[in-house]
Amino acid sequence: MVLNVGVIGAGLLGARHARAYAELAGCRLAGVYDVDHARAEAVASRHGARAFASLDDMLRARVDAVAVATPDHAHHDSVMACLDGGAHVFVEKPLALDTAEARAMIDRAAERRRVLMVNYSQRWLPESRRIEDLVTSGRLGEIAFIESHRWDAAWVPERMIAPWADRTTPIHFMSSHDIDLILSWLGRRVRTVYATAHRGALSRGDIVDGYNALLTLEGGARVSLHSSWILPETFPSAADSRFELLGSQGAVFLDGNRREMTVFTSRHSERLTFGGPRTADEVGGRLAGAFVESVRAFLSAVGADDRAGPTSAANTLHVVEVQAAIVASAAQGAEVRLELAPERA
Repeated sequence: MVLNVGVIGAGLLGARHARAYAELAGCRLAGVYDVDHARAEAVASRHGARAFASLDDMLRARVDAVAVATPDHAHHDSVMACLDGGAHVFVEKPLALDTAEARAMIDRAAERRRVLMVNYSQRWLPESRRIEDLVTSGRLGEIAFIESHRWDAAWVPERMIAPWADRTTPIHFMSSHDIDLILSWLGRRVRTVYATAHRGALSRGDIVDGYNALLTLEGGARVSLHSSWILPETFPSAADSRFELLGSQGAVFLDGNRREMTVFTSRHSERLTFGGPRTADEVGGRLAGAFVESVRAFLSAVGADDRAGPTSAANTLHVVEVQAAIVASAAQGAEVRLELAPERA
């Protein structure tokens, strides 16, 4: 069965989604919708697909699945409409900025018996898989400390996403992946959050510069998150990242852009450099990398009617809860204790 897939949003990520569905076997790019019809036409025409005049038109075309690649704050209405229209949904991270919206989408997907999956593509990076193996195998012992650093250049909020940069935060735009990875690696939930925010470095005062957050997980592990987007024009890339994990029996240090990892355990140490496609690189004229593997996982979930996969919205709701707690703690200047609902199937 060939799945007909529509794409909502014709920006950078929407164009990437469209290309992936046009290139992958087992699916067909049915078309693209964007509030800016000219942008939708530009993306759709590259792949011989249709540019829909409205979301209703897309849903009336009986698409099997839809990728939602709208701005961070604008996922809810599109996701709900697609689920109500009978489509499975693959939504870009973050699922939502508001936990009530996230829960509403999850509940609607369950009611409609449709797959609702979040594009946490970084789980498919080989370096992420390596850390997952080191943690879950016990070779690092009991994890005590994790540090995550995410940096973006200032031109990202000030130019690239300027129309809606004040409607999101670095914790959502950038650190969604890291929070998801940490929670999935450790298999534990966050109990308390203390966070601070900084403003004034960017030229626009309505955009937060960044956050520092300290999370305490079940079992006592401490996670320190830094997420900011104020790097100057001279920085050689749009973004960079670092990860550090320290356990009772070992440690891992990962340099994001260089893709260099150093591992220390009680018996040996090693230095690795990861190669091959990263997130969405072109190989042999086609997209390859973690983004494409995440898309494949969504298509497989739809084909198998698997509504409870690892990156389903239901199974990653806690990422949204943690992000909301970080923003609330910084606003209140106080620690936030998460009152957690039972995990959803």
